Amino acid sequence: MSESETTPDQQTSQVISGTLPTQARSVFRITNSIFYLLGVIATIALVTTSIVFEWPVWLQSIFFGLLALVLVYSLVDFIWLQKWKQERFSYVVQPLEVRLHYGVLITHDVLIPMTKVQYVHAKQGPLLRKFGLQTITIGTAAGSHDIYAIEATFAQSLREQIAMYARIEEEEVV
Repeated sequence: MSESETTPDQQTSQVISGTLPTQARSVFRITNSIFYLLGVIATIALVTTSIVFEWPVWLQSIFFGLLALVLVYSLVDFIWLQKWKQERFSYVVQPLEVRLHYGVLITHDVLIPMTKVQYVHAKQGPLLRKFGLQTITIGTAAGSHDIYAIEATFAQSLREQIAMYARIEEEEVV
């Protein structure tokens, strides 16, 4: 649990706020590395195909430029953007609302009234499980919103607290 996080058990009407733990950056880097590796492989396949089948030089140039763009963006994202995304994600859970703030170039400040919350869902994939993290999904009629990669024990208590604030019955809490 990070220093800014508090446990929801302490009071029923307290404000719960937090940021992403440092382990989240590792999860995001691994996930994005897999995605970028697939992009680089596909682009290399295009470049190779254009050379083997002697496609026009202008088309080969476009593919080489695309390969360079994919490599540069992958490195920038891996080195800087993941850190900035993690630092700029925060959440505040209050008895009447949940506020999410995230984004690097375009920032989002999402306000979810507790009266609109229909379900609260916790999910944990293999990478999140390896790092002891979970993602909380808050569902409304308009869509769903995620609190990414928070510590698993804290995630369960946060999920229960949001469900209590939203007055969701136990069978609706997944």
